[in-house]
Amino acid sequence: MKGSARRWASLASLAAVVAAVLVAVPSAWGGQPEMERADIDEVFFDEGLSEECGVDVWGRVQGHIISRSFDDGKRLVALNTLNIAITATAGDNTYRFRDVGADQVLVTENGAILSIIGQIPFDFNGVLKINLDTEEVVHEPGASKGYRLEEACAALTA
Repeated sequence: MKGSARRWASLASLAAVVAAVLVAVPSAWGGQPEMERADIDEVFFDEGLSEECGVDVWGRVQGHIISRSFDDGKRLVALNTLNIAITATAGDNTYRFRDVGADQVLVTENGAILSIIGQIPFDFNGVLKINLDTEEVVHEPGASKGYRLEEACAALTA
């Protein structure tokens, strides 16, 4: 499987899990959506960047996610908006980037569609759409951000 196909397959699997959680969130019967805001401030060992860059990388994630769930019989089932700043650190070197956008689940005649919208670090800007019933990618984003991984590794290993 080619790199981009493997990446989309991984994203589709992850998206299916996220969507299942989103759909399972209890929501209000009709009227306004149920809404929850989660503030995030976490430090973690970044296995992915550590492997890619060849050095131990620690990340700090700060920001928030606002989750909305709908149960009013209409197409929109769930909407998450996020605004997250990430600081990656290796020794005295730092690289900063953002994860911003929205994830939404719509029920359509073709099944439940998860749209991942925005700027996904080291991956893309735009919209990725995945049919949750078939796990098929039905729309790929146009703007690749894969080159940013090289930028990050250069900054973290300088």
